[in-house]
Amino acid sequence: MAKFDKIAVEKALKKFGHKVVMRAASLLTIRKRGYSTGKLMKSLDYDLGVAANSISLKFRMEDYGLAINDGRGASKSGGGGALFPKILAWVKRKGLRPRNSKGQYESWKNKASQQRGIAFAVTRKIHRFGYKGTGFFNDAFNENFKKLPKDLTQAFKLDLEKYLKHTIDEISYGNDSSTT
Repeated sequence: MAKFDKIAVEKALKKFGHKVVMRAASLLTIRKRGYSTGKLMKSLDYDLGVAANSISLKFRMEDYGLAINDGRGASKSGGGGALFPKILAWVKRKGLRPRNSKGQYESWKNKASQQRGIAFAVTRKIHRFGYKGTGFFNDAFNENFKKLPKDLTQAFKLDLEKYLKHTIDEISYGNDSSTT
Protein backbone atom coordinates (compact mmCIF):
# COMPACT_ATOMS: atom_id res chain seq x y z
CA MET A 1 0.00 0.00 0.00
CA ALA A 2 1.23 3.49 -0.77
CA LYS A 3 2.08 5.47 2.35
CA PHE A 4 -0.43 8.15 3.26
CA ASP A 5 -0.20 11.19 5.38
CA LYS A 6 -2.45 10.43 8.35
CA ILE A 7 -3.63 14.05 8.51
CA ALA A 8 -4.53 14.11 4.81
CA VAL A 9 -6.50 10.85 5.10
CA GLU A 10 -8.32 12.12 8.17
CA LYS A 11 -9.15 15.39 6.41
CA ALA A 12 -10.45 13.59 3.30
CA LEU A 13 -12.62 11.23 5.36
CA LYS A 14 -14.00 14.07 7.51
CA LYS A 15 -14.97 15.91 4.35
CA PHE A 16 -16.51 12.72 2.95
CA GLY A 17 -18.49 12.03 6.15
CA HIS A 18 -19.76 15.60 6.34
CA LYS A 19 -20.83 15.63 2.68
CA VAL A 20 -22.63 12.28 3.00
CA VAL A 21 -24.55 13.50 6.06
CA MET A 22 -25.49 16.81 4.42
CA ARG A 23 -26.58 15.18 1.16
CA ALA A 24 -28.59 12.49 2.98
CA ALA A 25 -30.37 15.22 4.96
CA SER A 26 -31.21 17.15 1.82
CA LEU A 27 -32.47 13.99 0.06
CA LEU A 28 -34.76 13.30 3.03
CA THR A 29 -36.47 16.66 2.55
CA ILE A 30 -36.54 16.38 -1.25
CA ARG A 31 -38.02 12.87 -1.31
CA LYS A 32 -40.61 13.79 1.34
CA ARG A 33 -40.57 10.56 3.31
CA GLY A 34 -39.02 10.27 6.74
CA TYR A 35 -39.25 14.00 7.35
CA SER A 36 -42.32 14.26 9.53
CA THR A 37 -40.67 15.62 12.67
CA GLY A 38 -37.11 16.21 11.48
CA LYS A 39 -35.87 13.72 14.10
CA LEU A 40 -34.26 11.44 11.51
CA MET A 41 -32.52 14.32 9.77
CA LYS A 42 -31.16 15.65 13.08
CA SER A 43 -29.88 12.20 14.02
CA LEU A 44 -27.70 11.83 10.91
CA ASP A 45 -24.05 11.94 11.92
CA TYR A 46 -20.75 10.13 11.53
CA ASP A 47 -17.87 9.02 13.76
CA LEU A 48 -14.34 9.01 12.41
CA GLY A 49 -11.67 7.07 14.25
CA VAL A 50 -8.08 7.36 13.07
CA ALA A 51 -5.38 5.41 14.90
CA ALA A 52 -1.82 4.52 13.98
CA ASN A 53 -2.78 1.36 12.08
CA SER A 54 -6.50 1.69 11.52
CA ILE A 55 -9.23 3.96 10.27
CA SER A 56 -12.95 3.64 10.92
CA LEU A 57 -15.81 5.71 9.62
CA LYS A 58 -19.27 4.93 10.98
CA PHE A 59 -22.51 6.65 10.08
CA ARG A 60 -25.34 6.98 12.61
CA MET A 61 -29.07 7.64 12.34
CA GLU A 62 -32.32 6.74 14.06
CA ASP A 63 -33.21 3.05 13.79
CA TYR A 64 -36.15 3.67 11.50
CA GLY A 65 -33.83 5.44 9.06
CA LEU A 66 -32.88 2.07 7.62
CA ALA A 67 -36.55 1.30 6.96
CA ILE A 68 -36.95 4.65 5.19
CA ASN A 69 -33.79 4.04 3.16
CA ASP A 70 -34.33 0.36 2.29
CA GLY A 71 -38.12 0.10 2.37
CA ARG A 72 -40.10 -2.75 3.82
CA GLY A 73 -41.56 -5.88 2.34
CA ALA A 74 -44.99 -7.30 3.05
CA SER A 75 -45.37 -9.06 6.40
CA LYS A 76 -45.30 -12.84 6.32
CA SER A 77 -47.76 -13.01 9.20
CA GLY A 78 -50.32 -10.45 10.29
CA GLY A 79 -47.68 -8.32 11.98
CA GLY A 80 -46.88 -8.04 15.65
CA GLY A 81 -48.68 -4.79 16.26
CA ALA A 82 -45.53 -2.78 16.96
CA LEU A 83 -46.17 -0.63 13.90
CA PHE A 84 -49.71 0.51 14.79
CA PRO A 85 -48.82 2.86 17.71
CA LYS A 86 -46.18 4.58 15.59
CA ILE A 87 -48.61 5.04 12.70
CA LEU A 88 -51.29 6.32 15.10
CA ALA A 89 -48.88 8.94 16.46
CA TRP A 90 -48.01 9.91 12.87
CA VAL A 91 -51.72 10.25 11.95
CA LYS A 92 -52.28 12.53 14.96
CA ARG A 93 -49.15 14.59 14.25
CA LYS A 94 -50.07 15.05 10.58
CA GLY A 95 -53.69 15.87 11.42
CA LEU A 96 -55.08 13.37 8.93
CA ARG A 97 -58.87 13.53 8.69
CA PRO A 98 -61.57 11.34 7.18
CA ARG A 99 -63.02 12.19 3.76
CA ASN A 100 -66.36 11.49 2.18
CA SER A 101 -66.93 9.72 -1.15
CA LYS A 102 -66.31 13.00 -3.04
CA GLY A 103 -62.92 13.45 -1.39
CA GLN A 104 -64.06 16.31 0.83
CA TYR A 105 -63.03 16.47 4.46
CA GLU A 106 -65.71 15.40 6.92
CA SER A 107 -66.18 16.81 10.39
CA TRP A 108 -65.05 14.66 13.27
CA LYS A 109 -67.74 12.43 14.72
CA ASN A 110 -65.52 10.55 17.16
CA LYS A 111 -62.01 11.93 16.65
CA ALA A 112 -60.07 9.28 18.60
CA SER A 113 -61.93 6.40 16.98
CA GLN A 114 -61.59 7.84 13.48
CA GLN A 115 -57.88 8.48 13.96
CA ARG A 116 -57.45 4.87 15.06
CA GLY A 117 -59.35 3.77 11.94
CA ILE A 118 -57.08 5.78 9.66
CA ALA A 119 -54.01 4.38 11.44
CA PHE A 120 -55.41 0.85 11.14
CA ALA A 121 -55.95 1.25 7.39
CA VAL A 122 -52.43 2.60 6.84
CA THR A 123 -50.88 -0.13 9.01
CA ARG A 124 -52.84 -2.86 7.22
CA LYS A 125 -51.68 -1.59 3.84
CA ILE A 126 -48.04 -1.55 4.98
CA HIS A 127 -48.35 -5.09 6.33
CA ARG A 128 -49.98 -6.35 3.13
CA PHE A 129 -47.87 -4.61 0.51
CA GLY A 130 -44.84 -3.06 2.25
CA TYR A 131 -43.35 0.08 0.72
CA LYS A 132 -40.42 1.08 -1.44
CA GLY A 133 -37.45 2.74 0.22
CA THR A 134 -36.21 6.16 -0.76
CA GLY A 135 -32.53 5.22 -0.88
CA PHE A 136 -31.66 8.62 0.60
CA PHE A 137 -28.58 7.37 2.43
CA ASN A 138 -27.36 4.93 -0.23
CA ASP A 139 -27.57 7.63 -2.90
CA ALA A 140 -25.77 10.20 -0.73
CA PHE A 141 -23.01 7.71 0.12
CA ASN A 142 -22.50 6.56 -3.48
CA GLU A 143 -22.46 10.12 -4.87
CA ASN A 144 -19.74 11.17 -2.47
CA PHE A 145 -17.78 7.92 -2.58
CA LYS A 146 -17.18 8.55 -6.28
CA LYS A 147 -15.62 11.90 -5.37
CA LEU A 148 -13.05 10.49 -2.94
CA PRO A 149 -9.48 10.80 -4.18
CA LYS A 150 -8.69 7.85 -6.44
CA ASP A 151 -5.42 6.97 -4.71
CA LEU A 152 -7.23 6.81 -1.36
CA THR A 153 -9.96 4.45 -2.62
CA GLN A 154 -7.39 2.33 -4.49
CA ALA A 155 -5.26 1.94 -1.36
CA PHE A 156 -8.27 0.89 0.73
CA LYS A 157 -9.33 -1.53 -1.99
CA LEU A 158 -5.90 -3.16 -1.97
CA ASP A 159 -5.89 -3.36 1.84
CA LEU A 160 -9.36 -4.91 1.82
CA GLU A 161 -8.31 -7.48 -0.77
CA LYS A 162 -5.25 -8.40 1.32
CA TYR A 163 -7.38 -8.69 4.46
CA LEU A 164 -9.96 -10.89 2.73
CA LYS A 165 -7.25 -13.12 1.25
CA HIS A 166 -5.62 -13.45 4.68
CA THR A 167 -8.97 -14.23 6.32
CA ILE A 168 -9.86 -16.81 3.66
CA ASP A 169 -6.43 -18.42 4.04
CA GLU A 170 -6.92 -18.67 7.83
CA ILE A 171 -10.35 -20.23 7.36
CA SER A 172 -8.97 -22.67 4.78
CA TYR A 173 -6.06 -23.71 6.99
CA GLY A 174 -8.38 -24.04 9.95
CA ASN A 175 -10.67 -26.33 7.99
CA ASP A 176 -7.78 -28.43 6.66
CA SER A 177 -6.40 -29.13 10.14
CA SER A 178 -9.81 -30.17 11.47
CA THR A 179 -10.34 -32.73 8.70
CA THR A 180 -7.07 -34.65 9.31
